[in-house]
Amino acid sequence: MQNDEVPTSSHEEVNPVTAVPDVGVMQPPEKKSFRKWIALALTLLVVIGVGTGGYIWYKASTTPKPKTTVKVGVLMAFTGGSSSMGYGTMKGIQLAKKQLGANNIELVQADSRCDPNVAREAVKGLIKQKVVAIIGDGCSSASVAVLPSANNNKIVMISPSASSTTLSIPNDYFFRVIPPDNYQAAYIAQAIRAKGIQKTAVFYTNEPYGSNMNKAFQEKFESLGGQVVATAYADPDDINLSAQMQTLKAAKPEAVFVAPNSAVTATAAIQVARQVGIQSPLFGADIFYDLTIVHNAPQASAGLTITSFPTGNKTFKQMLLNEYQTVEQLYAAPQAYDAFEAIYRSVQGGATTGEQIKDKLASMNFSGMSAQIKFDQNGEVPGAEYKYDVLQVKSGAFVKLEE
Repeated sequence: MQNDEVPTSSHEEVNPVTAVPDVGVMQPPEKKSFRKWIALALTLLVVIGVGTGGYIWYKASTTPKPKTTVKVGVLMAFTGGSSSMGYGTMKGIQLAKKQLGANNIELVQADSRCDPNVAREAVKGLIKQKVVAIIGDGCSSASVAVLPSANNNKIVMISPSASSTTLSIPNDYFFRVIPPDNYQAAYIAQAIRAKGIQKTAVFYTNEPYGSNMNKAFQEKFESLGGQVVATAYADPDDINLSAQMQTLKAAKPEAVFVAPNSAVTATAAIQVARQVGIQSPLFGADIFYDLTIVHNAPQASAGLTITSFPTGNKTFKQMLLNEYQTVEQLYAAPQAYDAFEAIYRSVQGGATTGEQIKDKLASMNFSGMSAQIKFDQNGEVPGAEYKYDVLQVKSGAFVKLEE
């Protein structure tokens, strides 16, 4: 209990022998009053000190602490035949960073050119800059090449588009916001077979993505009663494809499925196919979702039907329009948005290292711009209920065929 005045001692000492009051030495009235004022001043100082200290403690405990800034790498093809990946990815990441107010994440870009050797050198630079996570790579071959370095340095990788089944590895540091490509290959095989087409041919690039797409497509198409009558392949970015297309033409397919990992090779493939006289309908996968292919090969691309990762929900498309004043197709932009948000949510939850982000991602579940983002034991979005978009080139533009 706190009093206005601190009283002086009011009891009298009693001599245990004589029981006669001992008056002692009496203090003058003015000195006694002076002592009372000193005691009061000291008490006030204590009260002020305690109050000030309490206020400082309260402010320290309730004032938001500055967010820890972390570095996140973006490893994508920003140059070369697959540069549309890097362009679309960065648009999605930048949009996510702004919309989420993620000022505590610093982005560090590195160009992989979708080339395994270039990617290995590029990731070294990101490691030196102490990134705790990497968005990328967009290409499966580059992702496979750099994954050992990411695992050894405990750096999380989240890819928006690398879909090779080679990357389906339990409990490593690789995550992706899409399913592996066997689901997409099966999806388009079923779509082609549903049109009553019996015989198909396949062209692909000889690297993890193309090889897996070819294998999964053949398995599904033939399980549905169809027949793959011919296959041909080339190296990534190869454009001298006359021999390959002549091989496919000789087999007289009713349709041709084209699965390269490069926009350059994709453009050349459909152009050369038409040049050698293949008149059958052409089908492709997500790499074709690029208007530069349509612009560079307007006649060959007419009627081309492709499957792609989802092009984003209505909210994403509106945000994209508001931010960039465009409705142009951006490869893997909504997937890149979701990859960034997954990292951001981990950091907001207190993760500041690759190990901590990895742990946070394992239990993450949110409605993203491209799909429901929930990672399975392989660190990828389950494919059983994943919905791909089906688009066709009409009048120089991609038109969505199915909702």
